[in-house]
Amino acid sequence: MKFTTCFAFLIIVLCAQGQDSAQLKRKPYKLTVAVDKSTFYEEEIKSTPYVMPDNTVQLYPNETVYIEVEEDNGNIKSMKAVKDISNPTKTLTISFIQTTNKKVHEQMMLKVINPFKQKLVYKATIYLMKQNKWVVTNVYPVEAELSGFETWPDIITSIGLGQWTFQSK
Repeated sequence: MKFTTCFAFLIIVLCAQGQDSAQLKRKPYKLTVAVDKSTFYEEEIKSTPYVMPDNTVQLYPNETVYIEVEEDNGNIKSMKAVKDISNPTKTLTISFIQTTNKKVHEQMMLKVINPFKQKLVYKATIYLMKQNKWVVTNVYPVEAELSGFETWPDIITSIGLGQWTFQSK
């Protein structure tokens, strides 16, 4: 009886370890964003998932994430952050960076690479440092098998991208 219980417990533990369904999380770090030559915005970023349960992707300046998308007949079923691109035909690459000139803020830039054969539509909200709040911003759809770029002159400390859909031609 003890042997059977131990064996069953071992099988359960091994099966649980074999299924990695947890979302990829960023490692904790100190975010530093240039404001001007002598001022920097700093924040301690905790270990949080890149993709929320509602498929919203949250990024901080100077992060790049690979998002593997499961879709069925043009409908997005799920999204998950992955360490590497193992399937380039179904993995978005999303980068959010700050550009500076001599340690002075110039702009924030979002780049979305769409590998799909359909136009990718999404909504975005940005956290503005000066206003200390989330604000809805306009973004353009990313055409099929192309990259989309968005820029803002504001200092943005985080961006949320959600309501992802494919649009037929």
